[in-house]
Amino acid sequence: MTAEVRFRGGEHESGEDTRFRRWLADLKQAGSNILITGEVPDEVSARATRTLFGRDLRRFRVLALTDQSVTNVDARLPDDASSDDSSTWIIDQRRGERSVPATAGTLTSELGSLQLDDIQQLRNEIQTAISFYDENADGLDPAELRVGVDSLFPLLEEDREATQRALRTLGATVRGVQGMAHYHLRVSEDDEIVDELMPLFDARIELRKRPRRTPEQRWYAPEFDAKTPWMEL
Repeated sequence: MTAEVRFRGGEHESGEDTRFRRWLADLKQAGSNILITGEVPDEVSARATRTLFGRDLRRFRVLALTDQSVTNVDARLPDDASSDDSSTWIIDQRRGERSVPATAGTLTSELGSLQLDDIQQLRNEIQTAISFYDENADGLDPAELRVGVDSLFPLLEEDREATQRALRTLGATVRGVQGMAHYHLRVSEDDEIVDELMPLFDARIELRKRPRRTPEQRWYAPEFDAKTPWMEL
């Protein structure tokens, strides 16, 4: 039976609450890959990405866009960041466009033009971006690197097995620099693809948007089969 846990246990904190908070802290220190599910509008996905990218004095963000339902790139960045920042690397496979640091131009020319729904190319470029920031920062501190992919759906439709192989490799790269990556997949939690993919991820966040209410999220910790209650995103 899935246990219920809370970010802040308060006066009645349980042992599972404490374990959950330690687990979250470990994810931030060791690096993590998070699957985001839920059949929600684009603006809710954007809000989740903006939150997970976070704000900090030194933060490096890699945003990869593959899904035609994505309508606003800038809405996925915190208000202290923009697509023109040298600390932001945007890969837009939908339109075959990039926005990368000026000093990374040679690297992207070697990668070639962007191709729609090409998971191998996307994996290679995200790894290139990670290496670029790691080298230029003279090593990344835990959670300084943030990666967002929106979404996995067209990639899985194009080649399911290749996408899973690429996610396994990419996940190891993210953990190697103690980064935090999240990957959107706008399906319900009981979709069979969720169970198939979860072994590749450290955690899952489920999103929902009910009429006239603020978007909500809940976290799932597969390591000890626990979920948080629904809470505002």
